[in-house]
Amino acid sequence: MKFFISIFILSLVLFAGCEKDQYAYKKFIGGSEIAYAGLAEEIATRSGNLRVQVEWKKSIDPAVVSYTLYWNNNLDSAITPATAIDPDGIYRYIISGLPEYVQSFRIVAANDRGGRSIGQSINSVRVFGPYYRSSLINQRLRSRKFFGTDSVRLYFLQTDTTKLFSTIRYTRLDGNPDSIRFQHDSVTVSSYLPGSKPAVQSYYLPTATAIDTFKTIAADSLEAF
Repeated sequence: MKFFISIFILSLVLFAGCEKDQYAYKKFIGGSEIAYAGLAEEIATRSGNLRVQVEWKKSIDPAVVSYTLYWNNNLDSAITPATAIDPDGIYRYIISGLPEYVQSFRIVAANDRGGRSIGQSINSVRVFGPYYRSSLINQRLRSRKFFGTDSVRLYFLQTDTTKLFSTIRYTRLDGNPDSIRFQHDSVTVSSYLPGSKPAVQSYYLPTATAIDTFKTIAADSLEAF
């Protein structure tokens, strides 16, 4: 009987010790558990001309009160209150004045108990600018075909798929300037003044989701015809 009583007393001592150790960590966190904030949803970026648009949807965690967006190696940031975001919509924040380079961003959510999310990184985001624009070329004229005395069909060489459209500027028969926008590789110019020199300029979208369109540095004048 004394043996079993000793075993029982020892078990109580061990259990009390475990309970004490289990909650001892609370003195390091102010007596409360860490409550991490919920993560932002559906994060995406859209590149632009020395700027980037960062998008995200509100976290499903109702306790989240704000989101902090970091860039420039965490040296710059912007805080967005959760109340500014439509629960069913996408929040869009544009960061301007970025250098033309690959950038990284980070979103950290905060809740009403002072907890923060672990942070979500967005890496390898391309920013476009003057260097990209200087690499763009106008569509090259391949051939032309006249219809009557004042109408001509211009055929151009194909460019890469990032070209959105081109414009052809020309002089009308009445001497006034005019222009036509065209998306494909040919365009018909009516009421064209023979002997004048049209000019072509092309416009590009660097990525399918980019927020800015880039045009070439200058239009290329074509030979008079």
